[in-house]
Amino acid sequence: MATQEAQTQAANTAAAVRENVQAESGDAVEKGRGALRRQVDSRSTQIGQQAQSAADVLRQTATQVRQSGDQQQARYAQAAEAGADRLDRVGTYLRDSDADELLSKLEDGARRQPWLVAGVGLLAGIAAARFLKASSTERYYRSTTGRESANAWQPDHRMSELGESRPLVPAGPAV
Repeated sequence: MATQEAQTQAANTAAAVRENVQAESGDAVEKGRGALRRQVDSRSTQIGQQAQSAADVLRQTATQVRQSGDQQQARYAQAAEAGADRLDRVGTYLRDSDADELLSKLEDGARRQPWLVAGVGLLAGIAAARFLKASSTERYYRSTTGRESANAWQPDHRMSELGESRPLVPAGPAV
């Protein structure tokens, strides 16, 4: 009888712990979503204001160019005005839209064009890999040779057949 009571008590305790963990994880997810919404809202407002400022500068430039009286420059000014109008509309939209609307449009676009999202992810991954590879060479030679950063690379001062200086070569063994 005592073992059955202990098992029941352990099951009740496990259920209570599970409910507590689920409630806390739900709270954490909601806090994360709230933080994301606040960030999207503030950043979109900032970008919208910057876009509207850029549109104002573009309009002022177009006005100055138009005052020169040259027909070719007047056409450029007209194109600049059209660009400023579009930029102003985008800025107004970003400034006035809330985070839920922007995230909803982003999700809809990702659902309609998943290959575009995959392509952007692939390009971002390739760019990150290239950056990490480029920045890791010096760290690699520093760790394998035990030398400081300033001594990890030594120039090869020999001249090539064309009289050009050769590029920097690693001081350690080639891999």
